[in-house]
Amino acid sequence: MKRIASLLLALVMVLGLATTAFAADTTGSITVENPLADQSYTAYKIFDVTYDGDNYSYTIDADNNSWFETVQAYAKGENSGMTLTQINGTSIYNVTTTSNFSAGAFSSALNAAKAGKTGDALTVSGGKATVTGLELGYYFVTSTSGALCNLTTTDHEVTIRDKNDMPFEKTADDVSVEVGQTVNYKIEGKVPDTTGFSSYTYKVTDTMSEGLTFKKDVKVTINGTTVECNPVYTDNGFELTVPVTEHQNKVGTAILITYSATVNDKAVTVISQNEAVLEYTNNPDGSTTETPPEEVKVYSAKIVIDKYEANAEDTKLAGAKFILYKEADGVKSYYSYDATKKVVSWVADKSAATTVTTDANGAAEFIGLEDGTYYLEETEAPAGYNKLTAPVTVTISGSATDATKLTATSEVANNTGSELPETGGMGTTLFYAIGGILVLAAVVLLVTKRRMGSAE
Repeated sequence: MKRIASLLLALVMVLGLATTAFAADTTGSITVENPLADQSYTAYKIFDVTYDGDNYSYTIDADNNSWFETVQAYAKGENSGMTLTQINGTSIYNVTTTSNFSAGAFSSALNAAKAGKTGDALTVSGGKATVTGLELGYYFVTSTSGALCNLTTTDHEVTIRDKNDMPFEKTADDVSVEVGQTVNYKIEGKVPDTTGFSSYTYKVTDTMSEGLTFKKDVKVTINGTTVECNPVYTDNGFELTVPVTEHQNKVGTAILITYSATVNDKAVTVISQNEAVLEYTNNPDGSTTETPPEEVKVYSAKIVIDKYEANAEDTKLAGAKFILYKEADGVKSYYSYDATKKVVSWVADKSAATTVTTDANGAAEFIGLEDGTYYLEETEAPAGYNKLTAPVTVTISGSATDATKLTATSEVANNTGSELPETGGMGTTLFYAIGGILVLAAVVLLVTKRRMGSAE
């Protein structure tokens, strides 16, 4: 009897453990690994499910499932690929599908009918949205925006992605630029999850303003590997489609689009824009939407000289000549502008610097400059006026939102009158000569007077 009792006790313990295991297997969880900050998520149970290994069996209860009418209507549709078969006159129906079944089309039908339905809310914590304790089943997960998140079978622990997580950001390596400078652009995104979509659009369109000359050098990489996208180039931009469905093994990894443009003279005192838009599929029915335009702005400034007579600002002075330089670590570099190639450069040789001359309005300008501190040096004054003896400091502090700040005007006055000779110059020599003559004359006069006194 003791042996039988021990055997029965062992059997009870084994069955108890088995019962615990079976109970644990009857619930599951769903986690959205990339929830959007402004969204909440709900999981709706559509079908019950039982499974053995890789064999899944789905059913729906007509009396106890608020989705039954929606599912039944969909199954009766042409080419739905779904069949409902009643089980022995009960309210339970087996759900079977064929190769014609489209998870995308089915989810669209569910999304359209979710109003008034009750589901399980996901809790956002630690950068993820999760719901646990779910009965095993086939679930439709959606967000408050009404956009599809996913369809999934709760095989205990399931992790899915929000299909509307569509990062799209454009940047440039500079904002304040010189004419002739190359600006490098990049657009960053991520490979979207296209599960349940029969096709998927990921199209980027980029347009540049006339102050930028496009180099037509677009390169696309996914997770660091170059991808051929065959961009269609225009004079001021491009259009390309990234084959994201071919890279579903890299969902969530980086899409990087790089290209460049040269700043031309039409960018001077103009805020030049480069605008990119992403068109992407936002629903399994094939409909698409566009992201707000991603704008990147660059600008190039100029210095305008206003030359006039001191104490008479209305008297403008023509014929004044200037060069421009900047200084770093005590080393000067001089502005040089190639009017043919429309390129600004900086040279160490002062004689190679570009000279500008004021016109009848007393105006002259240096164009195509970036933000910074510059120095105007007058190399020749207008006739009858004194040349400046020190450089004039000009600071450019531009703005990508205010074009009026892209012109720095420097008011430069000149005084009239003869210029005093410089030390070591011809005038000093003249003073020495005249002084010598006067001294010599005094000596001659003194000697002569003494001789005349002796003669007397």
